This record gives sequence, structure tokens and C-alpha cells, in this order.
Amino acid sequence: MRRERLFGILLLAALPAAAQKSKGVDFQREVRPILSDACFHCHGPDKNSRMVGLRLDTQDGALSRAIVPGKPLESKLYQRVMQENAALRMPPQSTHKVLTDAQKNILKTWIEQGAPWKEHWSFRAPEKAAVPAGRNAIDY
Repeated sequence: MRRERLFGILLLAALPAAAQKSKGVDFQREVRPILSDACFHCHGPDKNSRMVGLRLDTQDGALSRAIVPGKPLESKLYQRVMQENAALRMPPQSTHKVLTDAQKNILKTWIEQGAPWKEHWSFRAPEKAAVPAGRNAIDY
């Protein structure tokens, strides 16, 4: 009886994670924070601290040199994150940043899904909502 109850509790706890996995990885909520925390210091907007001219903070920079959408094993980003040789692994030990297995899996899944890139909502132009027929536009 106790085993069945424990199994049920574990199953219920795993359901939200499984449901989230089926929806896919959200770039803004899951991928950008990883890149921002572990990569942007050396591969971000500051041209004075940027290494090897690689930018991971822009779609053009990331997709042109580090990511092959749909192919994590061909993507330099994933290759370097998964590198067994500590001297070649990213982020480097000198930054004292270590990616967890969960973070590495998020990056892999995101690349497998085609590496969809979404700009932050504040950089997108507002869109005017459609007014339902027979309604006054001022209400919307």
C-alpha cells in the first residue's frame, strides 16, 4: 500500500516536467538565462570583452557561427559545452561557471527543436488588437 502511494506521488510530481518537455523549450524563459549567465561575459554585447568575435546575445551571431539548428552534435556551442577536455570546455574554469546536466539538456533540446529565437517582448513593436464586429474600438 505504501509503495503504491509513493509511486503515485512520484508520478504526479513528474507530470508537470513531462508536460513542459512536450511543449518544448522556451528561449526567453530557459535558454537566454543560461546564455546570459554563463556565456555573455565573453560572447555578449561588450566588444571590449568579447572573445574570438563570437556573439551569443544576437540571433545572427549565434546562428552564423555557433549553432546549427536541428543538429546539436554539429553545433559548436553544444560541442564546447559537452567537451570532456576541461581546457576546451565552455564556459572555461576561470569563470567559475559550471553548467548543470539539466542546463546542457535544455540547450541540446532547444537546438534539436531548430533553435527558435525570440526577441524580448520589449523589443517587439506593439500590435493593434482586432476589434470584434459590432464593438466600439475605444473599449479595446
